[in-house]
Amino acid sequence: MSDSYQPKILGFLCNWCCYTAADSAGVGRYQYPPNLRVIRMMCTGRLDPSFPLEGLATGADAIFVGGCHPGECHYIDGNYHALVSASLVHEALDRLGVNRERFLIDWASAAEGPNFVKIITAFTKRVAALGPLGSSEGLDQAALRTRLAEAAEAVRGRKIRTGLINASREMMKGGDFSRKTVAGLVAEKCEKALNELFV
Repeated sequence: MSDSYQPKILGFLCNWCCYTAADSAGVGRYQYPPNLRVIRMMCTGRLDPSFPLEGLATGADAIFVGGCHPGECHYIDGNYHALVSASLVHEALDRLGVNRERFLIDWASAAEGPNFVKIITAFTKRVAALGPLGSSEGLDQAALRTRLAEAAEAVRGRKIRTGLINASREMMKGGDFSRKTVAGLVAEKCEKALNELFV
């Protein structure tokens, strides 16, 4: 990949933690890649799974979601529910043939400016190595962005929403918030609807 290539990364950051960490990194004059364009959210629990897919469809090469550490959410359990949405995004990307490393959800508290810098720097390097969306996947970029836009619209459907709600309920009931467990619940609760969407 050319040294001049600069990936476009869209970020959805929690107002209370990760956005504040980014702000404190700036105030502290920490240096990190300027590739991230930020949308501030009150909570990552408000992340709709269609948002990252839309972001990729409309020009981003990768998506970053940053929130409070699990157990420290200002809205109690919002970031746990964000893990459910993130798992659906990863599942959709897998089915579209998109490298799942183009989507990352991670945590940084308000006091962790240096940690935010570390996360974004590493993520930017990984995405730069992948190249523009579609290149490492061997897919036509225009066609892929069209499919991503269709997927974004599709995951707004009632069947997917019902599956996500059920996955969230099972997650909270079981109390296991590991990414592997959450991904398994999403796959289980949404598989039928996903199979109908991604044929």
